[in-house]
Amino acid sequence: MNIITSRPQTINFTYIVKIFFAMIFAAVCFLSIKATADLVDEFDIFPIWFIPSFGFVVFVLNAICFYLLLQIWKIESNPKLLSGKQSLFLWLLMSLSFICTTAVHSFYPFRLNTPSILPSVDAIMKINYGVAILGFLVSVALAGIYIFTKMKSPAMIGLMTTALFILIPNDNCSNPFNYWWIETIGASPLMYAPNLYAALFVTCGLYGIHSRIVTLLVMCVCGGCLILGIGHQLRIIW
Repeated sequence: MNIITSRPQTINFTYIVKIFFAMIFAAVCFLSIKATADLVDEFDIFPIWFIPSFGFVVFVLNAICFYLLLQIWKIESNPKLLSGKQSLFLWLLMSLSFICTTAVHSFYPFRLNTPSILPSVDAIMKINYGVAILGFLVSVALAGIYIFTKMKSPAMIGLMTTALFILIPNDNCSNPFNYWWIETIGASPLMYAPNLYAALFVTCGLYGIHSRIVTLLVMCVCGGCLILGIGHQLRIIW
């Protein structure tokens, strides 16, 4: 009697990352293009340079992400992931991106007085704060898993899952970015869209796809969020 044995199948983490990458790209592409279209209807609210500049940045980001999507799909199963100082820096930027995004809300919930204002914050904004804190903490935890253990691929899946999680509507701040979303479903998923771009760039960097360039792109995302948020707080932009 011949006994047929089979080798246990391992999870193809790379294929899962490819699927998640495509889903996140589709989501952020849709959200960013719709945001640009919605802003056109509110042209008079912004400085004359802002909406054309915003639209151009959206086009460039989405074009870059589409190119990176094609590169991700060329990766073979179980490739060697980036390690060392560069991977640490990418994870650090991923974590910091959640703080930078909250610049539009005066860096809440990362301010020391956040606990004292929570009772006066409505339920949706509490979700907004929770998304930022959870995204930051999960990114830090995943960085530790990626850097200090052999579970690099599961950490990548965790990053992708976190990126999908922050798509939940979480912002009811009445501003031109959110008008349509608030009127339609009560809250907007736009606030943490920049973190989706950061997640896509970090993913590519950790897979060794133009690592230095995508590191610079994540820095640009963080810097852009700071400029947009501070510009709003100072009423320079809207």
